[in-house]
Amino acid sequence: MSSTRPELKFSDASEERGFYKRFSTLPEKPSQTVRVVDKGEYYTVVGNDAIFVAENIYHTSSVLKDCRIDPGTAKSIHEPLKYVTISSQVLSGLLKFCLLEHGMKVEIYDKSWKPLRSGSPGNIEQVDDLMNISFDSAIVLASIKIQPNAQEGNCVLGVSFIDSGSYKLGMLDIVDNEVFSNLESFLIQMGVKECLLPDQRTNETISNELKKMVGVLDRCGCVSTFVKNSEFTHKDVEQDLVKLVGDELSMSLMKFSNLALGSCNALLGYLQIMADESQMGKFELVQHSLTEFMKLDASALKALNVFSLNGQASNGIPVSHGTLGSGPRISSLFQLLNKCKTNAGVRLLNEWLKQPLTDVEEIEKRHDLVDFLSDQLELRQVLQTEYLPLVPDVRRLTKKLIRNGNLEDVLKIYQFARKVPEISQVLDEYLKDVTDDSSIKLLVLNTWQKPLTEHLAPLDKFQEMVEATVDLDAYESTNEFMIKVDFNEDLAKIRGDLDSLKDKIKTIHLDAAEELGFDPEKKLKLENHHTHGWCMRLTRNDGKELRQHKKFLELTTVKAGIYFSTKELKQISEQTALLQKEYDRLQFDLVKEIVQITLTYTPVLEKLSIVLAKLDVLSSFAHVSSYAPIPYVRPTMHGLGTQRKTELIASRHPVLEVQDDVAFISNDVRLESGKNEFLIITGPNMGGKSTYIRQVGVISLMAQIGCFVPCDTAEIAVVDAVLCRVGAGDSQLKGVSTFMVEMLETASILKNATENSLIIADELGRGTSTYDGFGLAWAISEHIATKIKCFALFATHFHELTLLANEVHTVQNMHVIAHIEDVNAGSHSEDDITLLYKVEPGISDQSFGIHVAEVVQFPTKIVSMAKRKAAELENLKQDSQMLKKQKCTSDEIAEGTQVLKTLLKGWVKEVRDEGFEDSITEEQSQEKILQLLRKVTTTSAHSDNKFIKEISQLLM
Repeated sequence: MSSTRPELKFSDASEERGFYKRFSTLPEKPSQTVRVVDKGEYYTVVGNDAIFVAENIYHTSSVLKDCRIDPGTAKSIHEPLKYVTISSQVLSGLLKFCLLEHGMKVEIYDKSWKPLRSGSPGNIEQVDDLMNISFDSAIVLASIKIQPNAQEGNCVLGVSFIDSGSYKLGMLDIVDNEVFSNLESFLIQMGVKECLLPDQRTNETISNELKKMVGVLDRCGCVSTFVKNSEFTHKDVEQDLVKLVGDELSMSLMKFSNLALGSCNALLGYLQIMADESQMGKFELVQHSLTEFMKLDASALKALNVFSLNGQASNGIPVSHGTLGSGPRISSLFQLLNKCKTNAGVRLLNEWLKQPLTDVEEIEKRHDLVDFLSDQLELRQVLQTEYLPLVPDVRRLTKKLIRNGNLEDVLKIYQFARKVPEISQVLDEYLKDVTDDSSIKLLVLNTWQKPLTEHLAPLDKFQEMVEATVDLDAYESTNEFMIKVDFNEDLAKIRGDLDSLKDKIKTIHLDAAEELGFDPEKKLKLENHHTHGWCMRLTRNDGKELRQHKKFLELTTVKAGIYFSTKELKQISEQTALLQKEYDRLQFDLVKEIVQITLTYTPVLEKLSIVLAKLDVLSSFAHVSSYAPIPYVRPTMHGLGTQRKTELIASRHPVLEVQDDVAFISNDVRLESGKNEFLIITGPNMGGKSTYIRQVGVISLMAQIGCFVPCDTAEIAVVDAVLCRVGAGDSQLKGVSTFMVEMLETASILKNATENSLIIADELGRGTSTYDGFGLAWAISEHIATKIKCFALFATHFHELTLLANEVHTVQNMHVIAHIEDVNAGSHSEDDITLLYKVEPGISDQSFGIHVAEVVQFPTKIVSMAKRKAAELENLKQDSQMLKKQKCTSDEIAEGTQVLKTLLKGWVKEVRDEGFEDSITEEQSQEKILQLLRKVTTTSAHSDNKFIKEISQLLM
C-alpha cells in the first residue's frame, strides 16, 4: 500500500467551503455505512468515516489530515474534522472489507456530494467493477414478508430472492415455527448476504417476530435491511416479472402467493431493476424447495468447519491429535476440496457445500462421475492442467461486456469458444476406452459430452464473426485489440490515409535528423505528444543546434528535453489527429456492434460455463479423494425412507488428518435405526470426543455433495438435516449470554429435527449450573431418543447421563480410551495419563479435567488444591449416595437424632464440669465422639438403628 497520497485539492477557498457545507447538510447516516467521495484521480473519505478507514484499512492514524474549514461551517459539523485520501486500489480493499466481510454498506458521491452509486452485501452490482476481485460465491439478496398466526403456533413467510450475477429470481412460501428454523435453513442453502424486511418495528403484533427474525439473520451472517412496509405490495408485480423473464408462459405455469409477490416487489424496487432496460428479458424464474437439499443451520456450518471465518480458521475443530505445522494450513472443508481451476467451479463448490443432495439417485450419479475421473487419471490431469485453467469467468466477462465491453473481453470469450471443442474431443477420446460399464459411459455422455457438443454450432458462428471482424494477427503479434481494416470500406480508406500521413511524418523525421546531424534512432526522437501531436525531441544540450535552423519551431521545454516541429509536420500532425479521431469513432461503433452480437451468445456461454464448472468440481473431488493421506472410498448410500444405517469403518476427520505433524487415529462409527441411534460419548478432556462426533457430520455432508469419504469402508444413510450444538459464545453487544445462545440453538434443533436427521451435540448444558445443566441434558437427550428417534451423537462430561442407556434401548454408551499408569515420584505418587484417541463401547470413569490444567502448567498449589477439593466432593457425593441407599425411615432418623443429641449434651456437660473445655483439641473431640458412638452401637438398645450405624461409619 503506497504511503504517498494526494492532498485534497480545491480550485479556490469558496469551493472548499462549499464542499464542507454540503457535507454538513447530508442526512444522518447509519453507523454501518461508509461514505466516499470520487475526486476523479483519487477518492476522499471525511469525518468519522476517515477515522474508520485509517483504523481498519491503513491501521494507522498518521494518514489522517485536518480539514481546513471556516468556523461557521465547523459549528454545523458534529464529526471529527479529519479526512483521508485513498487510491482506487485501496478503495477496492475498503469495498471488500465493508461489503463482503463485515456486512456494511458503502455510498459513493461526486465532489458536489451528489450520489453516484452505492453497494450493500446483497447488492454489489453498482460497485462490482471497482472491487476488481473474483467472488467465491454468489451474491444473493432476499426479501421476506411475514404473516403471523397463519396456523397454530406457526407463521407463513413470503420469500423472494435474486442472484443478479446469474440472473436468477425465485419466490416461495415458508411455513415456519416460532424459532424460524426453516428460514435459517433457507438462508444457509442460498447463501443470502442481505435480507429486506418490512419496517413494522412499531407494530406490536409483528415487532417481536421481526426481532427474532433479525436474530436468525445475524446468526447466518446475513445483513438485515428495513424498508418501508408500503414497498411490500403485490400489485402490478406480475407485469414486471413478465418483462424481466421475457416468457409469459413460464409465469403462467408458476403460481405464487401474494406474500411472495409482495416480497418480490420490494426486492425489485430496492435494486431499481425495472429502471434498467438492459435487464429486461434476461432473468430466469426458478423454484426452490427446502426438502431438495440437506438442511444445515448456522451452527452446523461453524461446527463442521465447512467454510473459514473471514479467511481465518474458525475455532470449530479441536486440534487434539497433534501440533499443527507452520506452513499453509487447511482450516475448512471448502479449502480442502477446492482444487478447482475455474472461478465458476469455485462458486459451484461453494453452492454444493451449502446444498447437499437428499435424492440418493442424484448423489450416486455424482459418485459415478467421481469414480470415473478417479480411474481416468490421465484424463483428469489433462483437464486440470491444460484445459480448465484456460476457461475464463464467463459470468464476469458478460457483465463487463454489458457495462463497458471492449474487444479484449470479446477475444477472451473467443479463446474460450475455441477451447470447448478441444475439451469435447478429449472427453470423446477417453470415452472410447470405457468398455466395461456402458452405464458410466452413458452418464458421462449425458452430463458433459452432449451438452458441450450441442452448443458447438452456435459457437462456430461466433468464431466466424470474430475472425471476420477482429485483427487476430495484430492481437497475437503486438497484443493490440483492433478491427480488421478490410472489414469496413470507410475504415479501410481512413487507415490508408493514416498510413500515408505516417510515412510522410517518418520522412520529415529522417530529413531533420540528416540536417541537424543527429542519429534518428538514438538522439533525435519522434514522438506523439499528448498536447502537440507528432513532433520531435532533443535533449536540452543538443537543442542548441535548433537555433541555427529557422525552419524548426520550438514547442516546449521540459526536463526530458526540447520538443520541436516544422510547419509541414505540424500540418500533417493536425490532419493525422483528425483522421485518427474519425478512425477511433468508426472503430468504436464497430466494436460496440460486435459486443452487442457477442452478448446474444450469453445464454449459450452460461450453459457451457455451468457444464464445465460441474466437470471442474467433480475433477476436484476425484483429485482430493485420490491424493488424501489415505485415499477416500466410495460410500454405499441408503436413501430416505429405506434402511437407516450408517457404518463408518476406520473413519477420519478429513480436515484434521491433512494437518502437519498429525498422526490421525481412525475410529469406527455404527448407527442403526432401532438399535443404536443415540451415542453418548464420555472420556478425558482433549481425548478426541468432539473430533469423533464432528467427523460423522462432515463425512455425511461430503457423501451427499458427491465426494468420496475418509474411511476404509462406509455405509451412509442419507440425512435430511445435520443439526449441531457445538461450542458456545456470548454476544455482549446483543445482550445474549452463552447459555441463551445454547438454548436458542437447541430449540432450533428440536423444532427442525425429524427421524431422518443427524444431531451432533457437544457438552450440552454446560452453560448453567451443574444440576440445571444435567437436568436439561437428560431431558433433551431422552426426548431425542424416545420421540424424534433420529441419529444423534452426544459428547458429555455428565457421566450420570450414561444411565439413560439403561432406560432407552437405542442409546449406546461410548468412551475415549486413556491409559493411566501409577508412577512413583519421590515421596508421592501421581497418575501418568496417555490419551489414545480410540473410541470404544462403554463408559469412561473420569474426565481428567485437572490433568489438562497440569498440561498447560497451572501453578502447583492450585492444581493440588483442585485435586483435594475434587476428592472431597467425590467423597461427599459417595456419602450422600450411601445415605440414600440406607433408605432410613423418618422414625429411625428422628430416633437416631435424639440419641445423638442426648449423647453430645452429656459429653459437653462432662467436659465443662472437669474444666477441660479450653484445652481439648479437635482430634481429641473426634476420638471421644467415636468412642461414644461405638458404645451406643454395641451396647445400647438403639444398636439396630440404621441412621446411627451410618453416622458411625462416616466418622470412621
